[in-house]
Amino acid sequence: MSMTVPVPSDAPFPASLQRIRWIAHCVRAMAMIAMAVLIGFHAMFWTNAALVERTVREDFGNEGVLQLDAVSRAWGFAVNLPMTLLTLYALVALWRLFGGYLRGQVFTEASTRHLRRIGQSLTVMALVMPLSDTATLLALTAGNPPGQRMLSVHLGSQHYIVLLLGLVLTAMAMVMREAQRMAQENAEFI
Repeated sequence: MSMTVPVPSDAPFPASLQRIRWIAHCVRAMAMIAMAVLIGFHAMFWTNAALVERTVREDFGNEGVLQLDAVSRAWGFAVNLPMTLLTLYALVALWRLFGGYLRGQVFTEASTRHLRRIGQSLTVMALVMPLSDTATLLALTAGNPPGQRMLSVHLGSQHYIVLLLGLVLTAMAMVMREAQRMAQENAEFI
C-alpha cells in the first residue's frame, strides 16, 4: 500500500508537506547542478595535464614521476569512469526521489526504491573509491621505468562516512518497505 497525497495542480499543497516541498525544490536544483558539474568536470579534468598533476600530487604527495601524456590521462579517465557513473546514478535517484516528494509522494514504493538505490550506490562508492584512487595512480605511473611505478592504497575517514551513510539509507529504505507491507496487511484486515 502506498501513501500518496494527491495534490491537484490548482489545489494548495498540504501545509504538513510545505517544508518538504521547499526542500525538494532545493535538493533537485542542487542535484541538477551536481550532475552538470560532474559530467563537465570529469571531461575537463582529464584533458588538463596541469590540473591532473596538481590534484594527484596533492592527494598522493610529490613522490614519483607522473606520466601526463594523452594516453596516461585517457587511462586515468577510464579508471575513474565507473566512480563518475556511480555518482551520476545516485544523483539521478536523488532527483527522482525528491521529484516524488515534490508531488506529495512520500511513502510510496517508488520513493522507497529510490532511497534504496541511493543507499546502495553510496555503499558501492565506498568500496570503489579506494580502488579508483589506486588505479588512477597506476595509470599515471605505468609508463615509468621499473622501480618508479607507484602503487598506493588509501583508506580514509571519507570512505568510512560514505559507507556508513550508504548503509543507513539502505536500512531506512528497508524499514520503509516493511512499514508499507505492514500497512497493507492491516488495511486488508479492515
